Amino acid sequence: MKSEAGSFKIEATRVVDGLVRVKLPSGKGLLKIVLEKKDDDANCIYLEISGVRNFEAGNDCDTCHFWFKCLREPRLGGSRKIMNLPKTIQMPRPVDETLIREISPLFELLDKGEYYVFETSINLTGPYGSEDEGSYFFSDEFQELWDISDPVEEDLLSGWEHFEGERPRVYRHGEGSFVEKQFEFVIPLVKQSTLNEEYIKLYRSMIAEGDRPRILLLGMFQRGIPDSVRRSHAHVMHSFFAGFVLDGHHKLAAYRRSRVPAKFLVILAAKASKYHLRKDETGPARTQFEERLATLVG
Repeated sequence: MKSEAGSFKIEATRVVDGLVRVKLPSGKGLLKIVLEKKDDDANCIYLEISGVRNFEAGNDCDTCHFWFKCLREPRLGGSRKIMNLPKTIQMPRPVDETLIREISPLFELLDKGEYYVFETSINLTGPYGSEDEGSYFFSDEFQELWDISDPVEEDLLSGWEHFEGERPRVYRHGEGSFVEKQFEFVIPLVKQSTLNEEYIKLYRSMIAEGDRPRILLLGMFQRGIPDSVRRSHAHVMHSFFAGFVLDGHHKLAAYRRSRVPAKFLVILAAKASKYHLRKDETGPARTQFEERLATLVG
C-alpha cells in the first residue's frame, strides 16, 4: 500500500500484517536522530528534542552493545509529552493505511527518513537506576559477552531511570546450538517522581477493566556481533530493542504497577537502528531486519 496523508506526503508500504514501512521526504525535526563520529570510526547515535541533544543511545559499531546516557534532562513542561497520540488510536487497533493517515501529524514533527510502525507488548520490570544491580547492565552474561568490567566506571546509563522487559525473547539459529537473546528497554523522558498520581490511578482503573491504552515510543533496534561470537568462542549473543516514551508516561507507570504487559505503538527509526549479520548468515540484512521486526508485532 502507498498513500499520501493530506498536504504532508508520506509513502507507506505494508511489510507484513501489522508492520508498515514509512518514508518521510521531509519533516520539522522537532524530534531528530543525529549520527556523529566521536570515537574511531563509529557513529554515535543522539536523540535531539527541539534542537537540544538530550540522549546518546549507542552507536553503529558492528561489534558494540546498546546503551544510553542522558546528556541533558528533557524540558517538556506541564504536558509531560512530546507528541499527543490522537484519541481515536489510543486504544489498540490494526496498524494499517488508515492508522498511518491518522497519525500523519506525528510524523510531521519528525526528521526526514525511514521509519517502521507496529504495535507490541512488553511485560516490564523496573524502573532501574544507573547503579541498580538488578538491571541488565549488571548481569554477568552482559559483562562477560561484551567485556565490561564495571558499568558505572564505563559511564553507562548516567543517572537516568529506565524499564526493562521481564524476560528476553529467545531466537535459536541453525540447529538450535546458537542462541540469540533479545532484550527490551523503555526509556521515559520524565522522571516517575514527577507524575500525577490521579492520572496513574485513572489508567490503572482502565487496565483493571480490560482496556489496554497505547504508549507511544520512538524505537530503535540494535544488533551488534560481539568479538567472541565473531571468533566462534561464544554460542550466545544479545540484541536490543529500545524506545523513548513520547506520550504515555502515566500509562507506563499504571501498567508497571498493575503488573500487566504494556501496549506500545512504536515508530521505529531506521537511522537509529543497526542489524549486523553473523558470518554464517546470508543477506540481505534489511530483509532479516524486517523479519525480526515482524516477530515483535502483537
